[in-house]
Amino acid sequence: MPYFDSKSRTVFSPQVDKLEPFYKILEQYHQAIGGSNLFDDLVETYEYLDFVLREKEEK
Repeated sequence: MPYFDSKSRTVFSPQVDKLEPFYKILEQYHQAIGGSNLFDDLVETYEYLDFVLREKEEK
């Protein structure tokens, strides 16, 4: 499973293909804004969406 390490966390690629563009943006900008409150909020939103969409696909 692809991932990248940011300043404060590891971000894993999505399990839901629809989130791949969001993941690519996070990966592209983690060098510039990684560790910031904005980046942490974006990653939390990304991880939440991945969880919710994965749960929805399983039903």
